[in-house]
Amino acid sequence: MSGQLEPGRALSVRSLAAEFGVSAMPAREAIRQLAALGALEFTPTRRVAVAHMTPRKLSELCDARLALEPALAARALTALGDDEGAREKLAAKLLSIDETLDRAIEQGDSAAYARLNSEFHFALYEAARAPVYLGLVESLWLQTGPFMRVVIGRLGTAALEDDQHKEVVEALRAGDRAKLETAIRDDIKQGMTNIARGYSSNE
Repeated sequence: MSGQLEPGRALSVRSLAAEFGVSAMPAREAIRQLAALGALEFTPTRRVAVAHMTPRKLSELCDARLALEPALAARALTALGDDEGAREKLAAKLLSIDETLDRAIEQGDSAAYARLNSEFHFALYEAARAPVYLGLVESLWLQTGPFMRVVIGRLGTAALEDDQHKEVVEALRAGDRAKLETAIRDDIKQGMTNIARGYSSNE
């Protein structure tokens, strides 16, 4: 989900197994599942490759993320309920991830940024204990992750606009559902805007 494999890269069971240190069977199953989720696509020569991005696909992914992720974040808040201790524990975890992410931005480490951004969001989303929502959101990140990482690598971490992670943490601590949904929504828009900029620069 953090875009470890770049768009357009051809994959084989053998190469995937070697890269991730697994046997052929789990590599083959991973390719099958990723293709079903839209993260991989078949080339005209019937080879499997990491899916490319198009303007239409980008727009659909953005709309889908905006529809699902704020709602999933709100479900996380509902699942935590009135337990301020649980909210504070999760907030502290998110803040720690975000501080490490900020250092990655300062150091120009696009790979670490992509990984930590994913880690931040899913630490929150997993707290919702909503597997159907979570599976749908994971599939969207699998499709956007590779291109997001390429965009960050092309534009540089210095070009990233301020994210809304601290606003997410503040809303979580306050137990404010509306502010949490807004912060997630604004964060998605910012990230997808970066992808659109990167797509335009590649035209």
